[in-house]
Amino acid sequence: MINRVKLEIQGCKLIIATPEDEEYVLKLGEKLDKQIGSLMAQNDRLSLNECLALCCINYMDGYKKSEDSADRMRSQITEYLEDAAKARIELDETKRELEKVKRQLEMGKKSEE
Repeated sequence: MINRVKLEIQGCKLIIATPEDEEYVLKLGEKLDKQIGSLMAQNDRLSLNECLALCCINYMDGYKKSEDSADRMRSQITEYLEDAAKARIELDETKRELEKVKRQLEMGKKSEE
């Protein structure tokens, strides 16, 4: 289902068609409106377009860093899974070796009797 969400960002009225929940989109719009307002209050020489560009760069930076972080975590998880698989193989080999030693011990006891 597509929702049509009405936003107002720094006096600019928008209608966004989105599958996202209306409340979620409204919160995003409010956050963007506050960021732009804050930038404009800090520097009255910035135009609305310049503030929008700065916000976009900021969000793109955050997105890229999040992507990179997720990639690093996926790599670490892959390494952990490989290590766990190696440990499992070593455990299985150790169990087989233990069983072999137990059988040899039992054979040795029987031959002593």
